[in-house]
Amino acid sequence: MAAEEKRHPFFISCARNLENMLLAELKELGISEASKARGVHLGVEAELTRDEVYRVVYGSLLASRVLRPLGSFDCPNEEALYENALDFSWDALIQPGQTFKITASVADSGITHSHYAALKLKDAIVDSLREARGERPDVDKDDPDIRINLFLHRDVATISLYYSDGIMHKRGYRPHAVEAPLKENLAAAMIRLARWDGSEPLRDFFCGSGTILLEAAMVATHTPGGFFRHTQGFEALPDFDAATWETVKAELDAKIVPLRPGLIGGADIDSSSVLAARANIKTTPFHGAISVGLGDFKQLDGNFAGSVIVTNPPYGVRVGGEESEVHKLYEDFGYFLKTKCPGSRAAILFPDPKFEKDIWFKPTRGMFLDNGALDVRANVYEVKGKREDKPD
Repeated sequence: MAAEEKRHPFFISCARNLENMLLAELKELGISEASKARGVHLGVEAELTRDEVYRVVYGSLLASRVLRPLGSFDCPNEEALYENALDFSWDALIQPGQTFKITASVADSGITHSHYAALKLKDAIVDSLREARGERPDVDKDDPDIRINLFLHRDVATISLYYSDGIMHKRGYRPHAVEAPLKENLAAAMIRLARWDGSEPLRDFFCGSGTILLEAAMVATHTPGGFFRHTQGFEALPDFDAATWETVKAELDAKIVPLRPGLIGGADIDSSSVLAARANIKTTPFHGAISVGLGDFKQLDGNFAGSVIVTNPPYGVRVGGEESEVHKLYEDFGYFLKTKCPGSRAAILFPDPKFEKDIWFKPTRGMFLDNGALDVRANVYEVKGKREDKPD
């Protein structure tokens, strides 16, 4: 009888307020023994086997990073950071000829600058490897073999190893983007918030470069989050097992089903956005099954009753920044939902809760999300009945 594979602690980060969604997604991936991270960390913690960590990195649509903590220590100053980091077994983690990169974040600590903290850790790694091998490893900021994370909070440093290839919301299907695009994992969160499973038509009337449409296609077809990435991040690590990875990939890929034509569709008033969305979709297996039209939602023909609408209306950069214009946009969209989309369910993103009242309906559920530097609100509405008059 084969011995059970060893488990190691991992931290799986996500955007604020997505922890419960991420826990549910991990269960769907076969990982039930996970819990919300403690302290200031945004994400979940779990002890994972090699098979399971490959499954998370490749399969998750919601996770941002997958990190394996290597160790923590008191770190009141740069000397403590350097001296403690020297004791790590860097020669076992970074093989001869491999490049590395450090990302760092600091808060409430004696070291106040993340760049300086990363520089001191880099010095320790370089000096350690020079002592062990007599050669200096190279740093590669763009495409490193090994990624290392330093988290310094209240004078306690935690050094972790990336198992993901940097930030996981970068799926690899979006070579063309518009200004201020929605992050892919936040689009996936909105789809999950809308409780859409692919059984109802989904529409996005402000589709931009097609992020929500493509994330919906991945949900409907059971396509893994890492399907379009050239590398996952763990392939260059010293514990990489090619046979295990091939087994995990084959298992998850075997669950992919074709996308039903007409199930997902979008539109946008901006021609460059429509061109970007079409170009992005064309590079995927969903080409030909997702329709994207050019047009103002207020002038769209047809009835969209019984649809699920997931959308991120333009604001700020794409609207011009005038608050009155944003209010008018949401008001018009509320009227459109009432008159053209009865019986639909709509998940809508707002730049500020003050615009919620413009939609006409009361939300059934909602949550705050971090879209880059913006604190935004996502609400779900059940659109019932039909209103004949439009307010002045």
